[in-house]
Amino acid sequence: MERGMRVGILYSGGKDSNITMYKVYLQGYEIACLITIIPASDESMLFHYPNAAYTSIQAECLQLPLISSTSDGEASLEELLIKARERFGIDGVVSGAIASRYQYERFTSIASRVGLKHIAPCYGEDQYMHMQELLANNFSVMITSVSAYGLDASMLGRVIDAKLLSRLRDLSIKYGFNLSFEGGEAETFVLDMPLFRKRISVDGYRVHWDGVRGHIEFMDLSIKDKLVTLSSR
Repeated sequence: MERGMRVGILYSGGKDSNITMYKVYLQGYEIACLITIIPASDESMLFHYPNAAYTSIQAECLQLPLISSTSDGEASLEELLIKARERFGIDGVVSGAIASRYQYERFTSIASRVGLKHIAPCYGEDQYMHMQELLANNFSVMITSVSAYGLDASMLGRVIDAKLLSRLRDLSIKYGFNLSFEGGEAETFVLDMPLFRKRISVDGYRVHWDGVRGHIEFMDLSIKDKLVTLSSR
């Protein structure tokens, strides 16, 4: 670990990019910016789709600069990483890869091509422990899409708590899906976490369900004050 290294966070707005950011913060890295690729479709194997367009609201809560682009290609990510390196002086890029060797190796390769170090503090973690860590650190994580057998429309819009996590664990064992959702079984959106200076309130959303999979469409989001925040980043 290179304490004090300036890094950019590959940021989708979901639980993995947020817990990853929190981990590198605790490890002493200097978080310089957020980097978001908004996929052109939901078929991307590298980038998360459903609510990436709302990362600007999370960036406001984090009080961090955000650079973004709409694309599915690695070339666009390379361009963003170069821009982040030149604009913010980053030496490394942080991803939320957990169990996917494909994601880990692709991000490592892309970062290397533009002269950056790839950091993935969650890679190889036990998936259940990873999910428990979110709860232990007071992350507010909403499920925004589901697309795996065993997950139905009742999950959409729910904030993960201990009871729901236990249910998800049982379902993942029964139906064989990835508990941390890294295979796209579900997507999440973080409403609050320790590094947020303010929190996000979901004041309205619409459910889209086709009988097999679905997602929520945010209709009204607002930013609220927090009673307790970390005093410095």
